[in-house]
Amino acid sequence: MPPAEMIAFGPCWACGTRFAFDPDKVTSVLIDPQTRLAPDLGGDPRRARREPLCPPCCVAANRYRRANGLELLDETDTSR
Repeated sequence: MPPAEMIAFGPCWACGTRFAFDPDKVTSVLIDPQTRLAPDLGGDPRRARREPLCPPCCVAANRYRRANGLELLDETDTSR
């Protein structure tokens, strides 16, 4: 993996654990801040904003998404 151009520290949307990541490359999900749901799970896409996921939560989310026939998230690890 090429070196990150920028490193940010922030919480994972799902578990809240703080981790380091490249903001331009981190796996993220669109989340409606009012319902706390992704648009494909019932959130409003007009209010949705991108939220980062840590690598373990990305893997867990993909287990759920695979079981429900949803598009999988990129599991590329951009944490440092």
